[in-house]
Amino acid sequence: MDTTARINAGSAGADARPAIGSPAWRSLWRIRCGSLLIPLGHAAAQNIVTLLGLRFLTDNLGVAAAAAGMIFAVVKIYDGLLDPAVGAWSDNFGWNWARERWGRRLPFLFAGGLAMPLGVVLLFGAPDFGSVLVAELFVTLALIIHATGYTLLTIPGFAMVVEASEDHHERTRLMAWRVLGNSIGMLIGSALPARLLAVWGEDRHAHLGMSLVIAGIVLVAVLVAVWCMRDAPRTVPSQTAPARFSLARQARLAWANRPFRTLAMAHVLLLLGTAIGSAALAYFSRYVLQKSDAWLGSYILVATIATVASMPLWVRGTAIVGKKAGYMGAMTVYGLMQLAWLTATPAEAMSVQVVRAAIIGVASGGMILCAYAMLSDAVRYDYIQSGERREGAFAGFTTLFDKLSAALALALMGWILAGMGYAPSVHGTGAVQSASALLGIRICLAVIPALSMLGAVLIVAGYHLDPASLLDPPVDGLDPVAD
Repeated sequence: MDTTARINAGSAGADARPAIGSPAWRSLWRIRCGSLLIPLGHAAAQNIVTLLGLRFLTDNLGVAAAAAGMIFAVVKIYDGLLDPAVGAWSDNFGWNWARERWGRRLPFLFAGGLAMPLGVVLLFGAPDFGSVLVAELFVTLALIIHATGYTLLTIPGFAMVVEASEDHHERTRLMAWRVLGNSIGMLIGSALPARLLAVWGEDRHAHLGMSLVIAGIVLVAVLVAVWCMRDAPRTVPSQTAPARFSLARQARLAWANRPFRTLAMAHVLLLLGTAIGSAALAYFSRYVLQKSDAWLGSYILVATIATVASMPLWVRGTAIVGKKAGYMGAMTVYGLMQLAWLTATPAEAMSVQVVRAAIIGVASGGMILCAYAMLSDAVRYDYIQSGERREGAFAGFTTLFDKLSAALALALMGWILAGMGYAPSVHGTGAVQSASALLGIRICLAVIPALSMLGAVLIVAGYHLDPASLLDPPVDGLDPVAD
């Protein structure tokens, strides 16, 4: 039985061509704006931590690289285990008065929009306790608050996009809006902080001021997104859905979905490569290229502009060659360009770095768009097969894989840097590093991301799902997955 409760019939796909200025047209564009602002908020708050968090611990708080990596890894594991629970909770949100007014997802978005910026300010505003151990405990708490907010934002946000349309082309468009929002959020959370630090300095006070700016932007973006999504198409939980959350049941549910299982395994490697590459970039620019954070901001600006500019091409291109081919091609290009960092030196021409940043940005846009568009198809496949609305559960497992990948990446980076002799500091400008430590930074930025992309491409080669068969339930029990 179709449990979709349409708040506005005109909110379905763009292919319905509602009249410009009509209520349906306004609703459609509010949904698209909300789909952009949700990832803008969580990407801004996430990227500032991903890019600068580890370096802040090692170069400003004096935390050893291995310990800093483990702190991030432990918090990511906690966050990952929280994801399926939040997904299931949002699927079966039980406060009837709130659900009738706001739907199943919006209360989670609102709570996440408060928690995530708070965590950012607490992390980069950590006071001088005079004890590395106390500082480690404080930043762990800050990261837990930040990570909880991230979960509350990302899972319901992804689920709402899956629910927003039964047309896989419109879901791809909404994913393109999400990629656009994610790109803008990345720019805000990466390039802007780097620019601010280049102007204000690299001490703790500068980091606190920078975090307040980003936190304010995140808060406003999420509040506007909640307003935009207030009349988005909503679904209600199945009457037969289990009342209590079971991680084991959710795991079996996800594993039984063959397309989702394939994409999830590739997603783990994809996120492993991109997470360790992002964290290593801040170290690479400072110690290998010997550039200021202004260079880091410029690099991210070029890459983000390339990502945003490439979105229309990726949307059109994947409609022609297919999302699978686009996904594999984007990952291949990204891996090769990351590997090219092995040849970079302080004397490398700026033009070469700009071209590399642009190509990586284009490839990143294709990876993000195709990954989440294909995942949305896999979640739709579950509904076609089961008749139940379990978008939150699958979104929970998607972000679980994200967190576990990031945990492994940050822990691995910490171990590599510590094993190769990276020296921590409390001055913000960093210590003099050995040749071995510099080699460790290159490995984290270039080699590991390239190998991760290779593994992901091989896994995606085994993905088979016909999106056209997801428009209606299969006839005579036929499975739309091709062997």
